Amino acid sequence: MKGLQDFMFKNILIRYYNYQPIIGRIRKTGLFQMLITVALGMIVACGNSRRPGLSEKELLTLQKVDTLQQPKQEPDFSDLETSDLETYIVPPGIKYTESRAVDPANPPVVIDLANRNLNIKKFDLSDYYSNVRYIRIKHPNPTAEGAFLFDAEFRMTQENGGMGSGSFNSKFTVMNDSIVAGDIFFGFHSYDYEGNFLHTVSVYDFPKVYDASKNQISCSYNDYISASEKALGSNRGSSNRFHVDDETVARYVYNRRDTLNEDFLFTFSLQGDTLCRFRNYNPKREKTGSQVSPPAARLYYNAGIFTVQQEMNDTVYRMTAPNRLVPAYVVNYGAHKLDIDLAGDFSDKFFADIWRETDRYVFFTYSRNYDSQRNRNNKVVTFFYAYYDKRNRQFYHFCEETTVPNQEFLMDNTVSDALPFILTYANIQEESLQVIYSKKRLDEVIKNKGFSSLPSEQQNKLKTLQNDLADNEVLIMILE
Repeated sequence: MKGLQDFMFKNILIRYYNYQPIIGRIRKTGLFQMLITVALGMIVACGNSRRPGLSEKELLTLQKVDTLQQPKQEPDFSDLETSDLETYIVPPGIKYTESRAVDPANPPVVIDLANRNLNIKKFDLSDYYSNVRYIRIKHPNPTAEGAFLFDAEFRMTQENGGMGSGSFNSKFTVMNDSIVAGDIFFGFHSYDYEGNFLHTVSVYDFPKVYDASKNQISCSYNDYISASEKALGSNRGSSNRFHVDDETVARYVYNRRDTLNEDFLFTFSLQGDTLCRFRNYNPKREKTGSQVSPPAARLYYNAGIFTVQQEMNDTVYRMTAPNRLVPAYVVNYGAHKLDIDLAGDFSDKFFADIWRETDRYVFFTYSRNYDSQRNRNNKVVTFFYAYYDKRNRQFYHFCEETTVPNQEFLMDNTVSDALPFILTYANIQEESLQVIYSKKRLDEVIKNKGFSSLPSEQQNKLKTLQNDLADNEVLIMILE
């Protein structure tokens, strides 16, 4: 069992080290500027169900679906580029023609942000969850020696004197029969559902300096990269590969800055044969130079089906076969849509942020104007909090045009015996919602402006937990 758990954990590490937002801001010192690119929101939840492999006959049949008619009652899905696909010639060496046609029986849901006549409704967690359980775990190290990290100041130095800095958080993964928690600095550790320590999964010993009083950790760039490579082992570089079925792997290859790139996704057999090429239909970038960061691509599983939204594209697809992307959602930004160059005036442009799809709802946040610390200080960026309810097929906003970012946004929690939380503490999974509380995070909830409006029972419980929780402990709340 331990061997199987470690194998599963190795695959989690692949996502963690390549996509966790380690560097929150970059500083330039001397002649060196440390640049680390991270794709936010691309951490993938591991699922056990996969679509069985299709026969060649079934695949060839699917090649014909480009002729399907789009539903007349829906807006124009020109972003899907189905007309262009009809004349597309499959390059030599690629087995199947791609298809992105709309399924008439299940047309994509339109998230209409262009219509500012917003449908307002409270996001009530008790509409989707009825049970809560708590798991309290303790790091095997005392705090002074390095335990779980939350918003730690992270500094990396380069041999020529350059320095990069940002924030760092430990990773917590609730698995089928255990919890794996920790980070590359102080090891990953396994716990049972009662919170009992089981064993240390992995420890990566490399030079580092940790100051618990300042919540600051530092190391050299080369040492960090070396430790990351050891953690990933032979799986290094496979973080953008996703299993489609038992015989197929998809690889995301789009890079907005690469103007020569004509593709955004490929599928391969496990033997390495190229099955299908999905072309890039985003326009080419024309302007160069300093630009803001674009909203990240989204790659995840829903009901065991690989789901993908290309960076700077408005359509979320399900991959139902190696050559078939079915449009599931289309976000209509209208005049608020970002230009591919990401330059100019953003004061009335929308930047997508959080997108989390569960079996019952899609949680979605976005901002008007680019979210930077300067824009926050000047109060020229505002935030919108919304969700799509799958049961009644309605899209709602529950907080609009606020200056409160998700790092400070206090979520009410009406589930019996559950606690409120800051939005960024939450890990929204397909069938559950998990919240990680540390002593510091509980203190932040208590100091939040919305704390005084909470029921007195919740206020007292938060204060008691904050007082009782040790510095090297965390409390995990799971809503189901």
